[in-house]
This record gives sequence, structure tokens and C-alpha cells, in this order.
Amino acid sequence: MGRPLPELKLRATLVLSRASQELREKCLAIARDKSPSSAYDLGMQIAMLSGLGQLQAIGIAKATRWLAVVRRDYGTTKFDELVRALTTITPKT
Repeated sequence: MGRPLPELKLRATLVLSRASQELREKCLAIARDKSPSSAYDLGMQIAMLSGLGQLQAIGIAKATRWLAVVRRDYGTTKFDELVRALTTITPKT
């Protein structure tokens, strides 16, 4: 395992807490099924299609990748705990 779980949670949560609920749900769905590399690529595409600028889209792509890393390195139980925490956040738009 590379990065500690609390660091991964923080990296994903900081960015996705600012995203719309719709975008956050799409990122969670991507991270649930894809490898970290694929999650980054798809996260970037979905963020750009949502109308975000390049820098914001990179942040969303990285957060989506970190979610996939949590699932890969720490298992679906920890991933699902993080998903539950993220789905209760009200976006700060």
C-alpha cells in the first residue's frame, strides 16, 4: 500500500465536497468500477463535459483516482464508508 487511508480520504473529500451532487455521484460510480488510471481519465472527461475549467477538471480527475486507490488498496468496505461520507456532504456551490 502506498498512501495512508486518512490522506487518501482527505485528498478525495476536499475536492469532491465542492463539486455538484451530480458530478460527485458520477465520480463515485467511476471509482467503484475502474482502475485508478482509468478513473483519472474518465473523471477528467466527465468534469470537462460538466463545464469545469481545466484546473478544476484536473482536481476532480485526481479525486476520482484517489477514490479508486482507496477501493483497490483498502477494499470495498473502506471505499463504501468513504462513499457514504461523501454522499452526505452538501456541495458548496
